[in-house]
Amino acid sequence: MERVDLVIVLCIIFGLSLTEGRTTGSKDAFDSDSYLERFGYLDESKEGRQHDETSRSNAIREFQEMAGLKVTGVMNQETIEKMLAPRCGLPDVIRPVDRIPPSGGEKKLQRNHPLAFNAPGYKWNKNAITYKLVGFSRQLPQDSQRRAISNALRKWSDVTPLTFSETTAADADILINWVWGDHRDGSPFDGRGGTLAHAFFPGDSDISGDTHFDEQEEWTENTKTGTNLEIVAAHEFGHALGLGHSNVQGALMLPFYGGYDPNYQLHSDDIRGVQTLYGGRSAPRPTTRRPDPGPTTRVISRTTTKDLQPDKNDICNVNFDDIANGPDNRLYAFRLNRLYKFNLDGVGIEKIYKNSQRIFPKAPKNIGAAVYDQRNNKFYIFKADKFWRYTGFALDVGYPKKLHGWYRGVDAAIAEDNGEIRLLKGGEASVWREDFREPPRGYPVPISTLWPGLRSELEAAVRYRRMSYFFKGANYFRYNDQQRKVDYRKEKAGPWLGCYVVEPK
Repeated sequence: MERVDLVIVLCIIFGLSLTEGRTTGSKDAFDSDSYLERFGYLDESKEGRQHDETSRSNAIREFQEMAGLKVTGVMNQETIEKMLAPRCGLPDVIRPVDRIPPSGGEKKLQRNHPLAFNAPGYKWNKNAITYKLVGFSRQLPQDSQRRAISNALRKWSDVTPLTFSETTAADADILINWVWGDHRDGSPFDGRGGTLAHAFFPGDSDISGDTHFDEQEEWTENTKTGTNLEIVAAHEFGHALGLGHSNVQGALMLPFYGGYDPNYQLHSDDIRGVQTLYGGRSAPRPTTRRPDPGPTTRVISRTTTKDLQPDKNDICNVNFDDIANGPDNRLYAFRLNRLYKFNLDGVGIEKIYKNSQRIFPKAPKNIGAAVYDQRNNKFYIFKADKFWRYTGFALDVGYPKKLHGWYRGVDAAIAEDNGEIRLLKGGEASVWREDFREPPRGYPVPISTLWPGLRSELEAAVRYRRMSYFFKGANYFRYNDQQRKVDYRKEKAGPWLGCYVVEPK
């Protein structure tokens, strides 16, 4: 396929216009519909036709959710201000017309939820990746640009098995350049402000991984003025590795440029996403032998809190009652009366609380399930015939309340990307809302109906970085919701608890 033809195909898939001009600028001239179309929230309008109010309101709600704004569905001043902010040029979501409908069926893009932009197959099939700078900015010394690119790539190699090396060869995997205006890749730049840069996902095309920066921006290094090249590059290389935009506030893969931070790091959401594609780095082998290791020794690679100083088996062999995202974007696992708070990168335990009520007031011991409803900022704990509801970490007035019918005594809970909360019990699962006294028509269903290939009697579940994870005993299962299959089963001690096994010498 010719390069120009391929660009046209990509524009159709990603909803980009070959002639589209700048969408940002003064508030008076701002066209919010064009913005929502460009970044995937609205379908392209047909000739002379405007979007209906329902479609527009839904699009605004999705954008507000992505941007971390109050979700109103109304184009208010706060929303316009965010739309005018500097950002990445890649679309945020799949166009409504290209989404798989809830009832099933096939569309040309096998991606389900609008926020799950990255799709199965958008990854490199190797770990050694090369890059080439085919051009340079006129605003910074070339050695500064090389340093920024190298540092940005190192953020990703530090948490994956990937390695990056610069080359001058024509067949480099990632081509990097500074361009402006319409540079014939289907995604024109719009002058200073607006879109800063963009990158293409991995794949089989001749532009896979290519990363472009708008030369009309003010690119800077180690200063709050202008736009920091390294931080923007680190975001774009996330796309070049296969990640879509995130709606987790604080994540590097959020679409918007957050300004210069000399201590910027990957968020746990970024790390979990890239490790879902490529796996994590192998733990280094200790150089000294610990006394009396026995046949194997489990080593705690993370520090714990003064609240509890457990022995190594307390962490590495714990079986979760349930695990859930927390209101502070941390993971929390419950076991008996204890609460385990995960590190920022989502791997290993930062703190262990002897009593979960220190974080979740009046929480019960030996919970059945826990889940965080991110859309409404509500955290739920289930046990026996009651459920507790928290806003942030504060118990809401009037709770706990009664559970009815099938919902009594659930084992695990998981919040889907579409906002549904699903409860699991034994070999069955059902959707749940606070006003449900019984499962809706058609539920409960066998767990294998919702997640083919999963076994029954699961003990814990969590939705994390667009993948579902289910726990039973010492193992966990990663479930690929797009492909509707179990990717693998592993022991959870290493990937989740920050433990690794030291082989005897």
